[in-house]
Amino acid sequence: MAHKITSKCTACGTCLPECPVECISEGNIYVINADACIDCGACANVCPVDAIVAE
Repeated sequence: MAHKITSKCTACGTCLPECPVECISEGNIYVINADACIDCGACANVCPVDAIVAE
């Protein structure tokens, strides 16, 4: 099961360096490529606004 970035995302960039498979894309809010996500939860653990959730 992949993680998803919700509309609570502030595009702060904290999650980007945490992803071991580099499946997070930048934008107004960030997006996780569900096909590449390995569900490690590293991004969710560092998100300061709890915008990353398991799908």
